[in-house]
Amino acid sequence: MMMEDHILVALITSFVTVTGLASNTYVFLAARKMSSMKSSFGTITKNQTICNSMMCFCFLLIVPLQFGFFKSLIRFTHFIGTIAMTSDEISNLSHLLISVNRFCAVYLPGHYEKFFSIRKTKFLILTIWITSIVGCIILYELIGCNLYYDKSSWTLAFIQTKKCVQLTWYSDFGFNISLVVLTLVTNLLTAFKARRNSQTLMNAAGIKMSKTQKQRELNFIRQTFFQGLSVATGQITYYLIAPILTNPVITFVVGTLWGFMHAVEGGIIILSNKEMRHVFTTRSRKR
Repeated sequence: MMMEDHILVALITSFVTVTGLASNTYVFLAARKMSSMKSSFGTITKNQTICNSMMCFCFLLIVPLQFGFFKSLIRFTHFIGTIAMTSDEISNLSHLLISVNRFCAVYLPGHYEKFFSIRKTKFLILTIWITSIVGCIILYELIGCNLYYDKSSWTLAFIQTKKCVQLTWYSDFGFNISLVVLTLVTNLLTAFKARRNSQTLMNAAGIKMSKTQKQRELNFIRQTFFQGLSVATGQITYYLIAPILTNPVITFVVGTLWGFMHAVEGGIIILSNKEMRHVFTTRSRKR
């Protein structure tokens, strides 16, 4: 006997969100132990994992609804949707903040501490949180373009009125795609400059760049590329691909990638950072 679609969807959501919570929690705990993460960059990274975990938790909350339980609570799910959108915006803005952080470290090393001391970094993060919370409350609660649990698609979806379709196209899709492009360009410029600086120093000293240094730069490019790709994929699939699909389960998966990609980000960071993968085993051996 074939599994019913809504049960399959609930199991997929459970697996993705629990895995995402585990990977992002691992990154957060590992970052707290790593000396290289006791910096502005580490502070932003930890903030990002918190947002990713919040998104995973929001989708975990709708699993009982996907199974068919607590139907009377569906009318309150727009609150979950607003929290999910807030987490999404904070995470995406944190991506941009990380890219600007790296950009300043490479292009303006003499002014880096001026812009990105721990105290100023926390202030910037607080600003992002306040701006995102206020903006999302206005757009998705006060104006009324709610993101709510849609029974027919088993996921969070915007109200499909003419006003809300137009508003979310710009406030969500347009805004976040712009953030992705800006973040990606900034990261590529940073990677190019960092590689040039390293090569110049090596040539001046008459030595070749080590495999470790090359791998570190490659990991940096790989991480930023896949993180940017994950955000862009989530936006494009929700707005452009999901509406033209017919299979309900595939439509659910494709239309929910914007949220699921936050679960994937923890894995991207772990796979791109060898030190983070071994931080707990290394400390155990030292003991």
